[in-house]
Amino acid sequence: WARLLLVLPAFELRSGLRPPGSKAELLRLWGSGDARPFYGTLCPRCQAPTDFGRWRALPPPPRLRVAYEVPWRDPWEPFFVAPARGVPPFDERFLQYGFNRISQACELHVAGFRFVVLDGAFVAHRGFKEPGGFHGGREAELGQNRRLFRRFREELRERYPGSGRRC
Repeated sequence: WARLLLVLPAFELRSGLRPPGSKAELLRLWGSGDARPFYGTLCPRCQAPTDFGRWRALPPPPRLRVAYEVPWRDPWEPFFVAPARGVPPFDERFLQYGFNRISQACELHVAGFRFVVLDGAFVAHRGFKEPGGFHGGREAELGQNRRLFRRFREELRERYPGSGRRC
């Protein structure tokens, strides 16, 4: 358990809806088009490793459980629960928009952590993420963090010389 990260499938909800209280309720919202996987229209690859189709096909569990393990893939931005100790700290150089969750997931992968998807738990963002719905400085922030991410990956090779994992 010390090297497992518990991934919470992430969703977007149509504005004005209250967050669902159960997987069954979320599945109803998803079926009606009032919920969808997080970043489903903006960056489907950023959440794809969660494997929403597989998660959706599982019957709602009577209690929280680990459903399946998924391999890390770039550019995954999972939402997860981590052990209280032994997890590399978030790199605070990634300010504002872009590469913050990607860099953290990348480092955790290189450090030897495994990702397991929970069933019976999820996170929900109020409002659909749509193109053009970001602040004006987003592109500049994204460019700066993209350059930083390239250096960050090189630093990981030095920080984890015995790891066969790369980002």
